Amino acid sequence: MNYAFLGGGRMGCALIRGMLASGLTDGEQITISSKHLESAQKAASSLGTKAAQSNAEAVSGADVIFLCVKPSQALAVVTEAATQLQGKLLISIVAGIHSKDLLEAAVGKLRVIRTMPNTAVRLRKGITAVAPDTSATAEDLALALEIFSSVGTVLEVSEKDLDAVTAVSGSGPAFALLMLESLAQGGIEGGLAPHVAKTFAAGALAAAAALVMETGESPLALRQEITSPGGTTAAGLEVLTDSGFPDIVREAANAARHRSIELSAKR
Repeated sequence: MNYAFLGGGRMGCALIRGMLASGLTDGEQITISSKHLESAQKAASSLGTKAAQSNAEAVSGADVIFLCVKPSQALAVVTEAATQLQGKLLISIVAGIHSKDLLEAAVGKLRVIRTMPNTAVRLRKGITAVAPDTSATAEDLALALEIFSSVGTVLEVSEKDLDAVTAVSGSGPAFALLMLESLAQGGIEGGLAPHVAKTFAAGALAAAAALVMETGESPLALRQEITSPGGTTAAGLEVLTDSGFPDIVREAANAARHRSIELSAKR
């Protein structure tokens, strides 16, 4: 199985590292292309893969193609390599570009799977939504699930759910980082050194995520478990609920989802 990565950016390179580290493939079976040849060569050199002179060249020798370019470039890239894409599997990590648009740009028969990985795939601790188009086979889906499992957790979703996934999983880490930043600032105001406050704040969010992921219990049940009546946690939670924090977070997720829908409609 040979793979082509159209785009040598951070997310594509993170996925390549995961595939190589997990033993799914080796560098000789992966070719990277980019808008600028120097970028492809630099990425290929650092990862131990091959670089192509053009997208068409990369696609021609591949069985599976990963579309890892910017949304504004995606359809043009697919159109450019349309002839070479015929009969192949295209896995897109591009936000806001629908499967039907990718199929139309290719002007012919190819199989499409859309995905939405989040930023933690660079640490092989990400979570990826995989949404197969009807053009994809069961074998295609199994391959995509195996590949993205090399960089973290994978969930299969419907394509119609990807806007919500983008808001919660794609944008969510930035929302959580704002929470982390604010929590650390509270520690600094309490007398902690900045690096100490940041470490404890990061540990707090990591602990919350680990509890949810590893116990399977609901966030509400876990929160109630660690909140003693009249205690310190209860005092802080009262401020958060009185200030409308839960509603604010939901509104942030909804705003991100609506923006994803708007951007998709503009393609």
